[in-house]
Amino acid sequence: MSVNLNQFSIGPAIGDVDLAHSSGESIVSVRFGYEDTAGDIEAGEGVKLSDLGANDTPGAPIVAIRGTELEPIYGVKIRNTKKAKAEGGDVCEVATFGAVVRFKAAGALSRGAAVTLTLATIGEVKAVSTKTPLGVALDKATNAGDIIRVRLTCDGIAVGSA
Repeated sequence: MSVNLNQFSIGPAIGDVDLAHSSGESIVSVRFGYEDTAGDIEAGEGVKLSDLGANDTPGAPIVAIRGTELEPIYGVKIRNTKKAKAEGGDVCEVATFGAVVRFKAAGALSRGAAVTLTLATIGEVKAVSTKTPLGVALDKATNAGDIIRVRLTCDGIAVGSA
């Protein structure tokens, strides 16, 4: 049996950007904060804007991993096939408002449902109630673990902010 490299394809993965439905300005280069004690950041993980005080540097916006479900969502780290995780001080790409990104569903979700990130599992979304919304499910998830597309509506503003 002969094997042709073109007979294999990569399926959708968590943190992939659906370029057919996203605009270029919704992907932003950011610097992952040096002082983030939560560890490395992975594809599909939500970030918030961060103020490093005296250690702030000019240039790309500085972000940190969200610690609670009520913290604002600036965006999510997108998948990078060359470097899976970003460490403190690294520049990485984040999908923001308007981008369409793939996530794993925590359970059954209807198309059009408002979703938020599940902090316990990176790259997973669930129906939103009182938590900070991430976006709108563009696909229906019938089972936990289904990969769905989400249009991001997050804007970095905390829930209840004026």
